[in-house]
Amino acid sequence: MRILALVRPYWKWMAGAMLCMVLFALFSGASLGMILPLFDDVLTVDRQPGEGGDLLPLLRENAGPAWETLGSSLVSLDPAGTVEAATGVFEGIRATFRRSDPYQVLLAVILGLILLVVLKNVLGFMQIFFLSRAEQGVVTDVRRKLYDHLLELDMGFYSSARAGDIMARFTSDVGNMNWAMTEMLMSVPRQAVLLLVYLALALWASWRLALITLLVFPPAMLFILVLSRRLRRKTHVSQERLADFSSILQETLFGIRIVKAFSMESFESRRFAGMLEVHRKTETSLQRERAFASPVTEVMGAVASAFIMWYGGRAILSGGDLTTGRFLVFLAAALSMMSPIKIISHANSRIQSGLASAQRVFRLMDTEPSVVGPEVPAPWDGFSEAIEFRDVCFSYDGVTRVLDSVSFTIRKGEIVALVGPSGGGKSTIADLIPRFYDPDSGSVTVDGHDLRTVDLQALRRSMGIVTQETVLFNDTVRNNIAYGAEDIPEERILLAAEVANAMEFIEEMPRGLDTVLGERGARLSGGQRQRIAIARAVLKDPDILIFDEATSALDTHSERMVQKAIDGLVSGRTSLVIAHRLSTVTKATRVLYVEDGRIVETGTHEELLARDGRYRKLYDLQFSTG
Repeated sequence: MRILALVRPYWKWMAGAMLCMVLFALFSGASLGMILPLFDDVLTVDRQPGEGGDLLPLLRENAGPAWETLGSSLVSLDPAGTVEAATGVFEGIRATFRRSDPYQVLLAVILGLILLVVLKNVLGFMQIFFLSRAEQGVVTDVRRKLYDHLLELDMGFYSSARAGDIMARFTSDVGNMNWAMTEMLMSVPRQAVLLLVYLALALWASWRLALITLLVFPPAMLFILVLSRRLRRKTHVSQERLADFSSILQETLFGIRIVKAFSMESFESRRFAGMLEVHRKTETSLQRERAFASPVTEVMGAVASAFIMWYGGRAILSGGDLTTGRFLVFLAAALSMMSPIKIISHANSRIQSGLASAQRVFRLMDTEPSVVGPEVPAPWDGFSEAIEFRDVCFSYDGVTRVLDSVSFTIRKGEIVALVGPSGGGKSTIADLIPRFYDPDSGSVTVDGHDLRTVDLQALRRSMGIVTQETVLFNDTVRNNIAYGAEDIPEERILLAAEVANAMEFIEEMPRGLDTVLGERGARLSGGQRQRIAIARAVLKDPDILIFDEATSALDTHSERMVQKAIDGLVSGRTSLVIAHRLSTVTKATRVLYVEDGRIVETGTHEELLARDGRYRKLYDLQFSTG
């Protein structure tokens, strides 16, 4: 089981926990075993206080040799000898009790019980102390591995995955895995060992009564097994519904401006209520089945207890070999077995829930990226010649072509602009250059090397990308500009901000570069966010620049400021510019008109205007209405 395999690095902590767990169970059994000598050798003896010998000398005489034998058996790891020696110690103690002053024995039994209870609880705490370290270590490892794996997945995965579903894997699913590990590594093993100790104690007290008790086990175990399968299936469905719930909630929070602008509060409320209703029905059914397991198990235990009391009571009243002490020890052990069985039954529902969640987590962890770096990268020391598309075809779903036999070249130092109607494939072309996706056929090369043979990290480090939807982090201006780079001199950050025309509003901020921008840069306007993104690209000092509709969502003033920053950045660099507004591409070395996944026109701005083709019609349409 993969969950248990994750525990392997923490085996030392687990070993300590297991030792404490076994000793905890043994001391629990010993505390029950004290009932027998208390009733058979102390409270029922025909002896007055003061009669009999002193307890300690008699204890050394009767149990001393057996203690030495027990120590030797433990050292030599002799299980059979250990059991025999332990029995000898117990019988020696009983013989001592029968010959000693009953007041001294009563006091010794009481102090012994207190000592056993203290030791048992100390060991119980130590078990949790060790297990919590292993458990939290595993949870941390799972979340770290899952996060690292998400960073490795390609854009194809993110184009179809739901953010709410991914967040549910990190939160509720990993949390359920944590619960399952707690039950599997702490609760169930402890209760299982306790169950074995109590069963052994019951067999020792009366094997006939123990056989009656064991009659309830097979039907109980069969019931738990059948219920486990149903719980796992329903829990998996419940987790899927919870992921839908998280996804809708996240969409609403991110799109709240659109919701309010279109007065869709009622629509979203109904959609969310419908999802909650589906989740409510699933979870209600699941909770009912979980609740059904515990009382059925307890009823089975009550029936077994009734048979035990009837049989044991008749045996004592008939004067057989079953003493009151042995019956009380057996009864205490048998009744004590009910608690472990009930806890294991209850823990089973959590384990099934955790296993269902683990399947979802491991399914995500096992998702293979379709874009991976080569095992042996081609030698490449940075961009120096050209980027070339050679008969590139591409589709997102494997059916509908988004690009169809696209071929063109961007030479070093050129500024190439892509224009055309929305959905024509411009952004897809831009996404193929940093290898967010791989073409279905054809190839994209850099300096003659197919991108699939170039080191992926080195390729992307040579590029700077500014998109229409600027991504800023809830951090300072300084850290957003110097994203991921440490020990960057402040002078370089200020210079990058100056080139991006961002200093005018940065200087007006309360703490300048140390001002926190808020989530997604919410404290800035659209133009200011774009200029921070451009400053980030300036600081990176890339060989290749990609601008994907970087000014399309801005007003005229912001567009002018951002365009000025872009002009300063692209000077002397190889650049690909995707523009909806043709006013931003007039300085391009070449303009490619992209429509329906094909390049239908190419040339300079002036050449395309003179050609009176699609570009000229788009130009006239924009400026005749501008």
